[in-house]
Amino acid sequence: MASVVGICNSALVKLGATRIISLTEGSKNANLCDEQYEKVRDDLLRSHAWNFAIARRKLARLADAPTFGFDYVFQLPTDFLRVVSVHDDESATGGIAYKIEGRTLLSNATDIYLRYIRQVTDPNDMDALFRETLAWAVASDLAIPITQSSTTREQMRDGLDDHLSKAKSIDAIEDFPETEPDPAWVSERF
Repeated sequence: MASVVGICNSALVKLGATRIISLTEGSKNANLCDEQYEKVRDDLLRSHAWNFAIARRKLARLADAPTFGFDYVFQLPTDFLRVVSVHDDESATGGIAYKIEGRTLLSNATDIYLRYIRQVTDPNDMDALFRETLAWAVASDLAIPITQSSTTREQMRDGLDDHLSKAKSIDAIEDFPETEPDPAWVSERF
């Protein structure tokens, strides 16, 4: 079973640092992992439309209307990290105008169907390649505080870049490409 401590220990091993037993044990390495892990995880989740992190939801429209610019305001899910696509019907074809402001989405559409990147907190729900890439990201983030070496940080960044590229590539292969609607100039010609 994968765990946050396991991911952090993988990062610490890459740095040649002492492993931890828990994030709350009070050691320097545990405190650094506890402080940085969630930020690094969410940043990595936002960086790509990871298949395991995509969720779909019909948003709830709020009673209050925006003061100007749009007709309706919708509540974003509590685990929302970033938009993948926004549609006004279940067929999910074509895009609509919208704006994210705070924890809400503004639009002129009466219904909103949202595909989004969700905050995945359980490492067992993450893809194995993502977990390893996350360990490299944590190692890169902790390299200076733990080793005081910019050379080590560069090595961790190189490892992160390699693993991130591989993880994104494989993630993309496992997903059927979405068809984009034809631009207006194409439909006008035919």
